[in-house]
Amino acid sequence: MAELKQSRPKGTQDFVPPVSGRLVQVENVFRHLAELGGYQEIVTPTFEHTEVFVKSSGESSDVVTKEMYSFKDRGERDLTLRPEGTPGVVRAVLENRLRLPCRLYYVGPFFRYGRPQKGRFREFYQVGVEALGEGSPLTDAEIIYFGYHFFESLGIRDCTTQVNSIGCRECRPTHREAMRKFLVDRREQLCADCLVRLERNPLRVFDCKVETCRQAVQDAPTPRQYLCPACKAHHEQVLAELNRRGLPHEANDRLVRGLDYYNRTTFEYISGSLGAQDSLGGGGRYDYLIEDFGGPDTPGVGVAIGLERTMLAAPVTPTPVRRHLAFVVWLTEAEMGAAQELADRLRADGIAAQVDYDARKVKGQFKSADAAQAACCIIIGPDELAKGVYSLKDLATGTQREVPSAAVSAEVRALFAG
Repeated sequence: MAELKQSRPKGTQDFVPPVSGRLVQVENVFRHLAELGGYQEIVTPTFEHTEVFVKSSGESSDVVTKEMYSFKDRGERDLTLRPEGTPGVVRAVLENRLRLPCRLYYVGPFFRYGRPQKGRFREFYQVGVEALGEGSPLTDAEIIYFGYHFFESLGIRDCTTQVNSIGCRECRPTHREAMRKFLVDRREQLCADCLVRLERNPLRVFDCKVETCRQAVQDAPTPRQYLCPACKAHHEQVLAELNRRGLPHEANDRLVRGLDYYNRTTFEYISGSLGAQDSLGGGGRYDYLIEDFGGPDTPGVGVAIGLERTMLAAPVTPTPVRRHLAFVVWLTEAEMGAAQELADRLRADGIAAQVDYDARKVKGQFKSADAAQAACCIIIGPDELAKGVYSLKDLATGTQREVPSAAVSAEVRALFAG
């Protein structure tokens, strides 16, 4: 029999305490802000039919050609672990006939095959919001501000917001042809992938990280030079609203994002503290995606944010040495039932409580309380039961005092608050 591998797969990670608690805190900040903005949570499958992502992201995108975890199930169906959130959300909205417009948010794991490095994993956690059925440039600006406010709420001060417009179906073909002609003269500078992009989607060359390709597009025609009047007006209104909100931002004419479904507004958040993998997240408008999925002509705009990089960029707040946990300690077997009842009572009052049923000595129970990082121990012995009191020990200070049994929840809350 082959030896069982005892390490996690490459590109994955374990969130163990206290990091797991920090992940939950960041997710909760996001959920709170999303719900304040009128978004409701949607939970979609971890895997979808492969066509969902090929149709939305584009056959020539790096996501589809290089990064997807795709497989056939036992029924010979082509399935893919979700590499991003928007396509699954759009599919779910149409399949479940949700009323439009609607605002949705998601939280969960996603999967892309790539070279693992700092802040980049093959299984990664992402949060995002989608405003479906809203075509106003004011919605674009509100969502851009949402991401900025999320980072600000986490104490991230070095976040730069980059904004661009890549046009629409009316004006993009003109830019596409100008871009193709420009790159044909520079074919020898392009990598193998960009030679393919040159024929399929020249705009993607802007997104290439190969240095020779980056140099080749230094003076390339940009999408904003070819915007039609409607796209130009839309972009100007987005920028005006960002200015009105006081959100610092900068133009990036080469910001196209790596997915085919974007049009008009694209944006990205860049952190100065992360090195090469400096993007915290980004998004844009996708006014054709729902129609491409067989739905009605419906505008949409959204943002996706990577939690691992967000946690790297956010200042680490000191983790409390002691958790808000009360550990109930029984002195003899006769008090175990009372200890169970007290733990249930505390939990009913909204206080985390734990009992060690295995330790037969008080010393062992105190060791368990220390391992659990409990804030206090509530001790029950024959004398306490006879007097109708409990002994409450503060494990941070070592002080111990008797409290009336009827007031134990209030006393524990006061100790937590102190």
